[in-house]
Amino acid sequence: MKLENRVSMKQLRALLAVADTASFTMAARRLHITQPAVSMQIRELETIVGEVLVDGRREIRLTAAGEILSRRAREVMTALESAGVELLARRGVVAGTVEIVAVSTAEYFVPRLLAEFNTRYPDITFRLSVENRDGVHARLSEQRLVVAIMGAPPRSIPVRAVPFAPHLLSFVASPDHPLAGKTAVPPASLTDERLLLRERGSGTRDHLERYLKIHGVRPYRADELGSNETLKQAAMAGLGVALLSHHVFGMELAAGRLSRLDVSGTPVVRQWNIVVRSDLSVTPAVQTLFDFLRGTGEELMRGMMEAGLAGARPEAPGGAVGQNLD
Repeated sequence: MKLENRVSMKQLRALLAVADTASFTMAARRLHITQPAVSMQIRELETIVGEVLVDGRREIRLTAAGEILSRRAREVMTALESAGVELLARRGVVAGTVEIVAVSTAEYFVPRLLAEFNTRYPDITFRLSVENRDGVHARLSEQRLVVAIMGAPPRSIPVRAVPFAPHLLSFVASPDHPLAGKTAVPPASLTDERLLLRERGSGTRDHLERYLKIHGVRPYRADELGSNETLKQAAMAGLGVALLSHHVFGMELAAGRLSRLDVSGTPVVRQWNIVVRSDLSVTPAVQTLFDFLRGTGEELMRGMMEAGLAGARPEAPGGAVGQNLD
């Protein structure tokens, strides 16, 4: 068959894009070409191989032959990327691709950190996805090199964690809430409140439940609303009280659309960590990201907080310290 003499890189990229997106339209967008061009590349590849590679009768999926070819195509792409990284390294340039997964609260600041990182290391690219805490744990359990940005690292997975910035959480409500503006509000006051919760599997929800348990608080009502944005909007609308990360409500606090309640024992202070599996070797690109966040992450985060949280006064960092990479 001599595929190596007939198959082109464009054809392999088209096959991988279809495999990853399960859509010819999305594959075309990823490759910045037209959908007919993707279809043509797949047809030409099928002609060379002599088998159907993509089955689109009900849904777009790879056939057994398509799976074989796509698996080897990924190996080819990875090998070429590694070659490029090694060639740049000969010139003292750190390069490569880093796969990053962040907990949902971190989506409020991670893009800004990565933008600064990219200005310093333009030859390092990244793929970023956002999950709740359970989803991040699932990604780390896949035994591949995924960098996680999260709070407390999982205990059931062998990981190395580097703390890089404090993470503060406070109770918030609408500015006309009866507790707004009061000082040293006792935790027992939350007993009469309607609390707004994240979904199960969220780290923020765990922090809230832990706080309530420590202080012996059992609210008369608790409603699960899901995302940080939904909780924030609900709190602004006067639906109840929510425990939210300071990263989430900075602009609304500064604009006077939310009030941070001065409940005793808050802000709850935790740590942001950058995490990888400890049983996998890190690449120079991943190590560079670790060094960047460990060295400048807290300073950059403080600047973001000061810009978005007029009036919020972060306290000293606390929480558990993770294990360094080096």
